[in-house]
Amino acid sequence: MDALEALYRQFIFLASALGDGQELVTPAALLASIEACCGVLPLEVSIQVACPPHDLWLFFSTEERCTLVLQSSMKFKCCRRWIQFHRWVREIRATPAGLEYKTKLSFEGLPDQAWSMQSVKGLLKDLGGDLIEMIPPKNRRELEVMVWLRDPSKVAKLLGMEIPEPKLAVCTDPPLESLDEFVAREEASSYGSSLPKKKKTLAYPVICHLKEVVDRGPLLAEDLSGEWLPNEVEDLTRTHKFNIVLGKVHGNVD
Repeated sequence: MDALEALYRQFIFLASALGDGQELVTPAALLASIEACCGVLPLEVSIQVACPPHDLWLFFSTEERCTLVLQSSMKFKCCRRWIQFHRWVREIRATPAGLEYKTKLSFEGLPDQAWSMQSVKGLLKDLGGDLIEMIPPKNRRELEVMVWLRDPSKVAKLLGMEIPEPKLAVCTDPPLESLDEFVAREEASSYGSSLPKKKKTLAYPVICHLKEVVDRGPLLAEDLSGEWLPNEVEDLTRTHKFNIVLGKVHGNVD
């Protein structure tokens, strides 16, 4: 990975076409613009289409040519749009993946066979969270848990949980109705299925309630007077509690 990153930093960067123009920037058009503006020949650079906000990947034959074009960022237009260049970094389009928020969640509607630590960990994995503890439930309506989350605001309110059917239920499925159906299934398993696939699972809807978030991040308020600013050693931990209504999908209420 270190060698790949070093190679990318020297010879590759990304181009973004800025503006609200309807005209797309094509690799051929950008090659012509780079040659006219920077004197870099088409044989010295290749371009591939990428996803926004970085629309094009540029591969250079030498680091010198790469740096030369990079210095022309926002100095010319292509297809009537300003072109901005960026050095490639591994963090491109990514965000830190740390689990910073200690959060209390509750799950309502868990199937009977999912009240276990293993099942809850699987559900939290889909949310990008990590289990701290399961709070002993008072009843079978909801299960409260303490978890670490990356971004509590992005936790879905309605989750889908799949539970494998028991082996006994699978073994007692009705037999195939005809030889044609058997042949079709065998062909589909050999060459890739174009037929609907029956999964041996049951899907349950589960309501997720956000109850409490412990926030240790910096204050986001701006232009506060000095008397409202915290001291350097002051603990900025805040606990945010939310009212919820059981049975309501959009759990949080004002």
